[in-house]
Amino acid sequence: MKALVYTEPGRVTLEERPRLKPESGEVEISIELAGVCGSDISGFLGHSARRKPPLVLGHELAGRLSDGRRVVANPLIACGHCVYCLAGAQNLCESWRLLGMDQTPGTFAEYVTLPAGQIHEIPEELPSARTVLCEPLANIVHLFRISAPAPFFRLAIVGGGTMGALALLASQRIGARDVLVVDVSDQRLETAMKLGAAATVNTCSPEGLAETRRVAGRGYDLVVDASGSGPARQAAFDLCRPGGCVVLLGMAAQRSELDFVTSIRKEHRAVMSFAYTPADFRRALDLLIAGEVDLSRWTEQLPLDRGQEAMERIAHRPGTTLKMLLEVAPSR
Repeated sequence: MKALVYTEPGRVTLEERPRLKPESGEVEISIELAGVCGSDISGFLGHSARRKPPLVLGHELAGRLSDGRRVVANPLIACGHCVYCLAGAQNLCESWRLLGMDQTPGTFAEYVTLPAGQIHEIPEELPSARTVLCEPLANIVHLFRISAPAPFFRLAIVGGGTMGALALLASQRIGARDVLVVDVSDQRLETAMKLGAAATVNTCSPEGLAETRRVAGRGYDLVVDASGSGPARQAAFDLCRPGGCVVLLGMAAQRSELDFVTSIRKEHRAVMSFAYTPADFRRALDLLIAGEVDLSRWTEQLPLDRGQEAMERIAHRPGTTLKMLLEVAPSR
């Protein structure tokens, strides 16, 4: 089968790879579209310790089973029997694995195999380009579930990329008010306004930082860091009101320095959000089926054999593209 293989930092190559046979309890999916995630870009740039070449990257997909049924797959595979799995926290499984990470081949290929329990059938009318959003959206569903904001909460989002945009759209379904999005890209901020943000600020200058403080006023009830850089994490705490909650989602930097004394005095709550559970994944899929979350206008598709171009675009010059998809096989 054809597969896009990460061969060295900054390089992916289309190669012929063996087509894996499904093991007991597994099914094979013929992939139509594969989404490019920020973590794939981290691997592509050589920044991910758990993505080492040679590796088929990717964990977001829309495809078909051998009988033609359209499906989406939960790519986070848990053991099902550790204490965390039994408690319904499969994202904390002691031996979880993810497609396109470590030694598990990913979705930038014609076929992938998965345990049958990871598969969700989807209706014919759900576009594949929207279906691929299920995995990243599941992260956002999980984030709001564990942070449990109060009704009519004021929300700020640091980082206007894919995850920030999805957080903005999902927050509108659960009563968020006065949503602020901050970023260093004017193009992304323009998109955030079109998606329904009440305000946006570019924080790449001292003037921008001052404007952020003015807009924030007394601060926000919930602040989501969808970036993960050191400055973004500090910005999230700076935007949070006394007694408010900061959710750390982005993982751009392994370590960062924070002004803990100020946050202690403000009694900030900090919540770390990682991945999602099967229930979160299902809820995300239901939102997509209902048409309540859609980034189609800001989604771009390129064929698998232009994977190098696609990865470079998202890594270095995304423009207004919030989601890049790789066309692996023609949609039927």
